[in-house]
Amino acid sequence: MSQVFSDLFTLHGQVAVVTGAASGIGKATARLLAAAGARVVVADKDLEGAQRVADDLGNDSFAIAFDLTEDASIRTMFLYISEVCGRLDILINNAGIYPRYALQDVTQAQWHDMQTVNVWGCFMVLREAALLMRAGGNGGRIVNLSSIGGARTAVHDQVVYNASKAALDSITQSAALEFAGDRILVNSILPGAVAPLDPKVKTAGHAAPTGPLLTPGRILLGRAAHANEIAAPILMLVSAAGAYITGQTLIVDGGFSIS
Repeated sequence: MSQVFSDLFTLHGQVAVVTGAASGIGKATARLLAAAGARVVVADKDLEGAQRVADDLGNDSFAIAFDLTEDASIRTMFLYISEVCGRLDILINNAGIYPRYALQDVTQAQWHDMQTVNVWGCFMVLREAALLMRAGGNGGRIVNLSSIGGARTAVHDQVVYNASKAALDSITQSAALEFAGDRILVNSILPGAVAPLDPKVKTAGHAAPTGPLLTPGRILLGRAAHANEIAAPILMLVSAAGAYITGQTLIVDGGFSIS
């Protein structure tokens, strides 16, 4: 029984890239994939933070800096992965931005910046990863980190962010269709509240997030998720346990969406 269980979740011999892996969900996911046996490429704009994570992982894991706003940076990253690792099996497409803007005040520049990073940048990462997987001929797994906001409005002042995540979920379904013949499975994870709720340092006057997701009682399990509770279903999707799942948007929100 233990052998059957380990076979379901082992990633030995596989190469995974996790973007935005210097902190948060990306960091927790990189650790879990490495514990399952994968060689992990810890990709982040913050190279020092990524290097600290890679140093802890073992399995010949390494850090690489890249910028979601630069197509050339994304292409260079995957060329380097191809040269160093010779293959790619798993992409966790986690990096993104999440500033909040009041709907009535949104500027064209703010809209453009969010979609450039969270839609076009993530699309470029997905496409370059899938092309490398296709060239290897071994199939692959891609998990896009979306948000409950892409499916259900949950927090005030997130119209621009929510639109970007809804677009990413649509990309997930299209990519799942296009790459199924290559045995590349593509899915989205939609977290709800994840602790810490507002982790980045903000300028003076910054308002804390508000809205249904932050209302007492709306999360049925009574608290925000820990990052490793988002990483665990990601492991399921990229392992043998998820071998028949593609084109799906998996909500991981502690029951918020049904409350």
